[in-house]
Amino acid sequence: MKYQSFDKDMLVVSVLAIIAAILGVVLPGDWVVGRIFTLPLVFVLPGYALTSALFPRQALELPKRLVFSLGLSLAMVVLGGFLLNLTPTGLRASTWAPLLGCITLAACVVTFIRRRRQGIPVAEWPAGWSSGFSFRQGLLLGLAAIIIGGAFAVSIIGAEQQPHPGFTELWILPAGGASAKNAVSLGVSNMEVATMEYRLAVKVDGKLVKEWSSINLNPNEKWNVTFVLPQLNPSGATKVEADLYRANAPTSIYRYVVLWLGS
Repeated sequence: MKYQSFDKDMLVVSVLAIIAAILGVVLPGDWVVGRIFTLPLVFVLPGYALTSALFPRQALELPKRLVFSLGLSLAMVVLGGFLLNLTPTGLRASTWAPLLGCITLAACVVTFIRRRRQGIPVAEWPAGWSSGFSFRQGLLLGLAAIIIGGAFAVSIIGAEQQPHPGFTELWILPAGGASAKNAVSLGVSNMEVATMEYRLAVKVDGKLVKEWSSINLNPNEKWNVTFVLPQLNPSGATKVEADLYRANAPTSIYRYVVLWLGS
């Protein structure tokens, strides 16, 4: 039996997987051109190696092999992503690439061993382009499709259930004008998704000078007021602080701003 030419495909896949895994770790994430060289590790190499490991005695027609390579590769990407997302390192290119590379290399080793044990001779690509699948092949493709489809469903449902982003703005500015040098303009903007009730406290040099105990704002509604401060510190700058609280968390500062007046 001759094996050398038949195992060349596993040698090529192994080398390409190692190169792509290294590139996935060392290349910057924002370098698009470099990331193109890692695409085979996502769409082709793991699936090709797994297909060869699962069907070592069958020289699949090119259409079948392409379908299996793509389907199993995507399935490994999805499962690997779920696994990495549970680890402390998280889901990143620097962790995803080595994982896919290890899966590919492991499948290449299994293919090599199974071919030796089963005494498979040099394989030749069949001339036909038959598209029929055996029950085992169809079952495997079906499982890959279920994994990929389930991943898409989970991602879509998760995106739909994500809470809509919302925030609250708080600002304090000098009121302006020579006659209002001790006045400040305060404002609150509710950009949350629900009606909010706030409490606003103003301190001058650490002392409470004014408080609004209840400010109710609907979504996208603003509140503002001009407030005249006590006499400013004549010996230096005056620190004006505004603390904003939510009614459902009355002891925790939700927003905080500072303004220095005078010199």
